[in-house]
Amino acid sequence: MKPEITIIMPAIRVDNWDKVYSSIQKSTKRSFELIIISPYPLTPFLQDKVNVKYIKDYGSPMRASCIGIMLAEGKFIFPTHADDGFFIEGALDKNIDFLISQGNDIKNIIICKYSESENLSSPERYQSDDYYKLVNAYPVNKEYVSSEWLIFNTAIWYREYFDQFGGWDSTFEACPMGHADLAIRAQKDGATVRLSPYPMIQNDHNQSDHRPIEIAQILYDTPIFRERYNKPLDNLKIRLDPFNWKASDMVWNKRFKIG
Repeated sequence: MKPEITIIMPAIRVDNWDKVYSSIQKSTKRSFELIIISPYPLTPFLQDKVNVKYIKDYGSPMRASCIGIMLAEGKFIFPTHADDGFFIEGALDKNIDFLISQGNDIKNIIICKYSESENLSSPERYQSDDYYKLVNAYPVNKEYVSSEWLIFNTAIWYREYFDQFGGWDSTFEACPMGHADLAIRAQKDGATVRLSPYPMIQNDHNQSDHRPIEIAQILYDTPIFRERYNKPLDNLKIRLDPFNWKASDMVWNKRFKIG
């Protein structure tokens, strides 16, 4: 029997993985699969889990996500999840229920709020609704990108619809710009995207190993994204080759050194 939910996780923080898995268990009563793409082996705890798939890869986080999604079998997908984020108890089920409540059109997508604050009592813990708008988060030309379009960092899709896009563009290396690129492609395609009222993820961004992501996003991905989305979208390629990740480097040299 296929799982209801697929979660994709490009991952390097092995010490977090067991906790992530356990948080998913507490967040949903539905069947799920967790796909981990990493150069590091699974923990003994996860090796025994039949709903965990593992792929060894030394590529960028975006390349890893593209590879992982090819094994997805769930009806719903949550792509991609960082391994410094933990699911809130019961929240995954609440958000899936919210998506289902919008009707049976596979072009429905929901965006879940997430926190990057450890202060759980902070009123700003999950940010305002405007925080999740593309024009407020990424360097786009507001003349061409709708002010109502949302970011896709924490999107839940019907896999059937996601598959139509060929996944992410692995021209990008870090996930944020890849998610934003896919967000624009999907919303230009006519996807109905709603912000969920149910927060889902508590992130920990105090990671000493985050520097390669910052370098990739700021110095490499942002110029590509800025050039692509500061002009009319008439010729934007909506659907990509799902094997586009094969054009990316097998070893992401911003983090890994082989040989």
